[in-house]
Amino acid sequence: MNFTEMLRGYTGRRIEVFLTNQFVQGTLVSVGDGFFTLQVASPSYSTPVTQSTVLMQNVEYVRVLAA
Repeated sequence: MNFTEMLRGYTGRRIEVFLTNQFVQGTLVSVGDGFFTLQVASPSYSTPVTQSTVLMQNVEYVRVLAA
């Protein structure tokens, strides 16, 4: 089992992603080869939820939050 396969098992769960210079928290929407997509809360009132794509090569580590 590699990182991509492991991460797919957590689709729909809240995760924290730590990048070299950034921290992202959201719900894991999908996992592809070399990237994954999160639904994240936006601080803006006009678009309360946005999707962010994260490249796996930039990830330091991922923490899956308790359900």
